[in-house]
Amino acid sequence: MKHIFTIFLLFLIVIPASSQDTIFKFWIDFADKSGTPYSIDNPSEFLSGRAIERRLRYSIPVTESDLPVNPAYVDSLKMPGSTLLYTSRWFNSAVISTNDSMNAYEAGQLPFVRSVKYLSMEPIPVEGKRKALNDKFGTAVLDYGLAATQIKIHHGDVLHESGYLGQDMVIAILDAGFYNVDSLRAFDSLRTNSQILGTRDFVKPGNDVYREHTHGMSVLSIMGGNLPGELIGTAPAASYWLLRSEDAMSERKIEEANWIAAAEFADSVGADIINSSLGYSKFDDSLQNYSYEDMDGNTALVTRGADMAASKGILVVVSAGNSGNQPWKYITAPADGDSVIAVGAVDPSGVYTTFSSRGPTYDGRIKPNLVAVGAGTFIQRVDGSVGPGAGTSFSAPVISGLSACLWQKFRTLPNYEIITTLEQSSSMYPYPNNLIGYGIPNIGVANDIITGYPQSYESTGISVAPNPVVSDIRVSMPAIDGDYARYDIFDLSGRKMAISGSVTGFNITDIVIGSAESLTPGIYILRLTTQNKTFTAKFIKR
Repeated sequence: MKHIFTIFLLFLIVIPASSQDTIFKFWIDFADKSGTPYSIDNPSEFLSGRAIERRLRYSIPVTESDLPVNPAYVDSLKMPGSTLLYTSRWFNSAVISTNDSMNAYEAGQLPFVRSVKYLSMEPIPVEGKRKALNDKFGTAVLDYGLAATQIKIHHGDVLHESGYLGQDMVIAILDAGFYNVDSLRAFDSLRTNSQILGTRDFVKPGNDVYREHTHGMSVLSIMGGNLPGELIGTAPAASYWLLRSEDAMSERKIEEANWIAAAEFADSVGADIINSSLGYSKFDDSLQNYSYEDMDGNTALVTRGADMAASKGILVVVSAGNSGNQPWKYITAPADGDSVIAVGAVDPSGVYTTFSSRGPTYDGRIKPNLVAVGAGTFIQRVDGSVGPGAGTSFSAPVISGLSACLWQKFRTLPNYEIITTLEQSSSMYPYPNNLIGYGIPNIGVANDIITGYPQSYESTGISVAPNPVVSDIRVSMPAIDGDYARYDIFDLSGRKMAISGSVTGFNITDIVIGSAESLTPGIYILRLTTQNKTFTAKFIKR
């Protein structure tokens, strides 16, 4: 236990042993799960039927990481002045709150405790200024109303019009609060149809999340809002768990632990998707700040939790962050996770917004994965009106809701195939960059990739006719910006075909690209690159 004692001595250097107006929070790692009364052979004792069904559907085994921590170990942490906040099955840990930091030392002496980590030192909560989350508020068939652009830029209406609106899908939203969701009109149908499955507060257990921050309310409206003619969400028929993990009054590492507790709860109740418009890089205590080197997919606690959630079969969708035009500029955790979809922001015309955080991860992986409208995204506001907001907080739920509709149609696909399909359907595939990743996903194209045959939908700026192609590939396009455009053709694996070339001249709107006879039958991607823009279209070769 010598290592724990050393850690505790460090605590004493920076914090007092006890305080009447301060709360200390610690993460306690247990050495094992020996003696637990739970068994992986009887998962119904700790997982819901829906969670077990998800594991069976995608052949995900129940493992020791699913077992609850040993209750006897937890009972040993019940010391005077301490409160158990929650436990972590995945990391075999517990988080305690105490007004006496000596309790952490005492916990560290227990033979089954491996380590104790300091999370935060917090004053007793008082009302004050709330911190900014990953949003920026602006001013002031389905009738999408003002939300039409943020859905149709992805051709999400293709699945909506076929009846896929997220039915039977469960989305857990991890956020800072859901102010007035119990009364605002955009959520009338969610309440009437019992689509809000429940709420939990992991910041203040037992608290009313409907009286907390407005951020999660706005996020929910992008997915579940239903105001015909004003605002229709990307998954208005899905069901939702509203989980508060974020304290909008501060930025402390305890919020990462809260996030993991909320994600484990989402797993246990059988959530299909986690949407989290939260990101972590800098903290109130600068000694706890992450560096860019920590954005490697394996260091940040919240990133490890997000990847663990994905390993349980959950599709994890997170915002990339709003640091693109700040000194940090990079993505924030958990967007660096290798198993999550990190979503950046574009404006309604599809142009990168400079506030959207950039990649790559420190270990060189492409981030963000995808982008959606995150500037001029229409949301429900606290006064009952519908208006535009901005931030990757609002681009992430666009993708979460549309992913729910796609996954609803193709339930047998595991989460990682949904991610791959969305990337392959996107405007920059197979040439991603670290501003917008693979680009703007096209839900119609994603449907085509899975089914192997295209439906009728508008292409991303250019069109191929006739489609399917027999011989000549004829392309209609907008007048090119500049006097040069290059075309390339790829198969769905991203392999470049032999047919490529360029055209020159101003105001060209129609071209014929040789003969397609050298292509074997299948689906292909035509990519047209001009001076400032990139267009893609899918076509079938017969």
